[in-house]
Amino acid sequence: MPMVRKHGWQLPAHTFQIVAITVFFLLVVAFYAFFAPFLGKQILEYVAVGIYTPVAFAVFILYIRCTSINPADPGIMSKFDDGHVNAPESNTGLQGTNMPAKTGIDINIRMQPLKRRSGCYFGGFICAFFVKEDCRKSDDSENQVDAEDALFCTLCNAEVRKFSKHCRSCDKCVDGFDHHCRWLNNCVGRKNYFTFFALMTTSLLWLAIEVGVGIAVLVMCFANTNAEKIIQDKLGNGLTRLPFATIVGIFTLLSLVACVPLGELFFFHMLLIRKGITTYEYVVAMRAMSEVPQDEEEDERANIIYSPTNSATSGFSGGSSLGLHYKGAWC
Repeated sequence: MPMVRKHGWQLPAHTFQIVAITVFFLLVVAFYAFFAPFLGKQILEYVAVGIYTPVAFAVFILYIRCTSINPADPGIMSKFDDGHVNAPESNTGLQGTNMPAKTGIDINIRMQPLKRRSGCYFGGFICAFFVKEDCRKSDDSENQVDAEDALFCTLCNAEVRKFSKHCRSCDKCVDGFDHHCRWLNNCVGRKNYFTFFALMTTSLLWLAIEVGVGIAVLVMCFANTNAEKIIQDKLGNGLTRLPFATIVGIFTLLSLVACVPLGELFFFHMLLIRKGITTYEYVVAMRAMSEVPQDEEEDERANIIYSPTNSATSGFSGGSSLGLHYKGAWC
């Protein structure tokens, strides 16, 4: 039975996650060692490094943040916070926010001078920056949910929100479930979707810079008659033009190979955002359409938005912004 996962850094790491981190650091090292120093002019090197560095750093930070956020439904947060107790159920039918139990230790800590606690603020801020969920404008419909909209997950043994789904890989219900990303080893949901989209956008820009500079270096390598001398001056006599061009070509091709599917994923999510649906809802809709017999397809399309919903994914009745009747599958 899988263990309930809190975030993407929890072991075991997925193979795709290890590949993603390894490729990132290899491409960064390649840029500073083989790309930027060989653009021909020092001013071009400074400009390339000045643009590339903040973009690569942003990718690094966003990846850590998106992987560190726990996207679980608020109703099951007590599974992760030992020593916390659930507040009484609210009038929405959802479990209240997990509150820490009050103890004498808490009182003593609060009575201590502020100076003793000030050293923890910086560390707490850094930690909160990476694990704090995305800021989103609260929707009145989410704050005023009727009791019948609260769903019970038989796997989590807890009440969860209407659009939460149970992820088999993480073994937990995810608030506003979009999909489980193997590259992050974490689920993408309501709490970290904005960070995920920002990570996609920044990564696409980072790879585009890598490809562009790599192509420019390859052109300079064969167009500049003094290229061999420049290579040996900066990297030593052991590296000639052909091996250098091979190294640059491999890393440029690797960046291009990564850029193409990431670009497709970016535009796919742009389409989903425009339609106002999640990846999960899109997959469910496509699966439902493929299962509809040809002679019933027209009637199904006419009544599809009025159909009741049911999700086999989490073992409970589930809603969808599509309003589709579907047979859910494990995500």
